[in-house]
Amino acid sequence: MIQLGVSLYPEQETAQEIENYLQLANRYGFTRVFTSLFSVEGSKEEIIAYFKGLSDAAHRYDMKVYGDCNARFFMQMGASPEDLSIFNEMGLDVLRLDLMFNDERDVAIVNNKEGLGVQLNASLIPSVKRVIELGGNRSRIIGSYNFYPLRNTGASGEDVYEANRFFKSEGMKTQIFISSLVKGSHGPWPVSDGLPTIEEDRDLPVGLQLRHVLALGCDEVIFGNAFVSEEEFKEIAETMRQIYVYGEDRPFYFPGIRDQIPIGDIERIPLTIELAEGVSDVEKEILFQFTKHNSSEYTHIIIRSRWGRFDYRPIPIEARKCYKAYFEPGDVVIINGNIPRYKGEVHIVRKRIRNDGSQNYVGRIVEEEMFLLDYLKYMVNFGFIAK
Repeated sequence: MIQLGVSLYPEQETAQEIENYLQLANRYGFTRVFTSLFSVEGSKEEIIAYFKGLSDAAHRYDMKVYGDCNARFFMQMGASPEDLSIFNEMGLDVLRLDLMFNDERDVAIVNNKEGLGVQLNASLIPSVKRVIELGGNRSRIIGSYNFYPLRNTGASGEDVYEANRFFKSEGMKTQIFISSLVKGSHGPWPVSDGLPTIEEDRDLPVGLQLRHVLALGCDEVIFGNAFVSEEEFKEIAETMRQIYVYGEDRPFYFPGIRDQIPIGDIERIPLTIELAEGVSDVEKEILFQFTKHNSSEYTHIIIRSRWGRFDYRPIPIEARKCYKAYFEPGDVVIINGNIPRYKGEVHIVRKRIRNDGSQNYVGRIVEEEMFLLDYLKYMVNFGFIAK
């Protein structure tokens, strides 16, 4: 399951604000806290005490603490690649290298005897590869993307998708930032224009941001700015309920097919659909209660969810008239009884196709979510949310 987190910048927040925020985040299932170590001024002892207090508060709510660090902070605190004990004193669980050393020191940090997890910059694939080639322990590494306070400077979804493919191929996880839309929410610097990794997510509703990074293959999602509103926490919680569902097995699923049908605990990409008029109760059940939608092998013309034809084989799906001569990209149709063998299949149109009377038009994907269709590759699970 994708892990959720918040960011805190304790030099800008009171201890009571931090406590209240962690309590609220924990209530909505958040398990990670990100903080910037080098944005706090003070003596070595003061900085240790500062972050130890934050870590203790996070740990009271069973949340792991990720500390962002750079080379200057290393030297300031008297740490070395061979001795990260000072970060243990701060109570950190994971150390993030804001910039890597690009030599054997990175390997020593990754393989640290203190047992800290280490985040490496997910945008610097050649540097991460070098750490692995020099003996860095993959199980300790998490790829961590940057956040971008300055508008128009963030990553593209395609950049993140390609980088995630590398990390998954190496058995490593990735962490990414999304942004609260609360006016005045802050990061470590005096800029308040969102704090996402992906530029096109900067102004999207938080639930759609979450679905986007899930589709890209990210494992951990952190709100880059603080403070997130309770309404946004609720939106994230509702999105999580749509993402994680349970697909029941059926006795008539035969071997081979059973390996392809999503069964058990399922992670899926929810899509918002505007329902057409006259959609039947059976069609609504197929859309919203049938949890086993996943993409077939070719998705250039339609995204085809095949498995409804097994579950709904004995149930009539009467053909309904539709005024459309053609179905357009984003339209959603269900195969009706005019083709009994395929009755119950759900198709999302990618390229214009002719209406031949075998498909019942049930609605269309909302315009602002059409980009998610690009990520419904072979065997990717998806579902529907009624607008």
